[in-house]
Amino acid sequence: MFDFENIVIGAGLIGSAAAKYLAEANSSTLLIGPEEPLSSEKAQVFASHYDNSRVQRLVGINSAWTNLNIQSQQAWLRMEQQTGRKLFFNSGTLYVAPSMDDYLLKVKGLAEQFGVKYQLLNSRDQLRKIAPEYEFSDSCFGYFEPAGAGSINPREIVKAQKELFLRYSGTYSTNVVSNVERKVEPFGEGWTVIDQNQQKITAKNVLVAAGSFSNFNSLLPKKLDIRIKTEVIVLAQVSAEVAQSLSHLSALLYEIYVEDFDGIYLVKPEKYEDGNWYLKMGLNQSIDKFTEKLEELRVWFTSKEHESFMPVLKRELVKLLPAVEFESLTTKPCVISRTSTDNPYIDQVEEGLYVATGCNGYSAMSSDAQGRIASELILTGRYPVGYMKQDFEARYLN
Repeated sequence: MFDFENIVIGAGLIGSAAAKYLAEANSSTLLIGPEEPLSSEKAQVFASHYDNSRVQRLVGINSAWTNLNIQSQQAWLRMEQQTGRKLFFNSGTLYVAPSMDDYLLKVKGLAEQFGVKYQLLNSRDQLRKIAPEYEFSDSCFGYFEPAGAGSINPREIVKAQKELFLRYSGTYSTNVVSNVERKVEPFGEGWTVIDQNQQKITAKNVLVAAGSFSNFNSLLPKKLDIRIKTEVIVLAQVSAEVAQSLSHLSALLYEIYVEDFDGIYLVKPEKYEDGNWYLKMGLNQSIDKFTEKLEELRVWFTSKEHESFMPVLKRELVKLLPAVEFESLTTKPCVISRTSTDNPYIDQVEEGLYVATGCNGYSAMSSDAQGRIASELILTGRYPVGYMKQDFEARYLN
């Protein structure tokens, strides 16, 4: 009756995870979405950004994010055994703020609820014992996760998810989807997915997991209540010797708020495809902007506008790591999607049509669990034990 039982649109972190779980249950599953483009100028859609390092922490801003983080970190270890790929690096994650903010006030309770090892830090000296390379202000408080936290390699994770998906006999297409339409069959309703070549593929169930592009290209019948914000990261090249000396460096989440930026995150150096080692840092700048149109996003990713964000990034990088010698600094454009609930949207939109998107800046570290939840919702009509519909209920624009 249909070409496939399930189609997943979006071959990134969440889409590839969902496709893996769906194919494990039913090989009649199509994953459709482009791979990383060789040239941004020729790309039609983009990932948040393509890189080899993201922060991995366990305790999130609430119980749902914490559960997602923990279950995904456990999945990275399983997938390392299944594929032989290195996905997770346990150097610990450090959260620092100039005052006892909302996260620090509730993190102890969440850590103990989920059995996460932690340390609370109340002085600069205590922070220095954990990460002497970092230079913080005189007044600061912190939370440290020594185990199960650090960093992940998103490029390798996507490759591992696809490898397992194909091992389960799933089908993969690198085309871009332009439209999703309701299809009525004599024995039931389904969906027609139309790609950029006007090829039509039918399925009983369709999952839209296209990240910040989920509201575009007529993928959904109604717009999600999501704000799409530009962001810029800096890749700081270091020598192999410096990278080795920083191999123990904890991932950092520094919740500082000043006039021209806020929210620093930083990950220790990793080796990239060009053979060089890069430390990555990102933050929110006051000149970031929100986009509402597909063409605005394309211009953002293909232009050189992100280079103008370098001064603040360079200034704060040098302040944080004053003793580290950097060989070069390169900016990269990215984008995050913020939901109105602060949680991801993993929900049924209409009968047979589902969505899994809304990173809020946290989804890489929790992407496997998000994909698993979406697949279980499709396969059983229910959320897994430990989650509720209100955790992930999608909101829409009027």
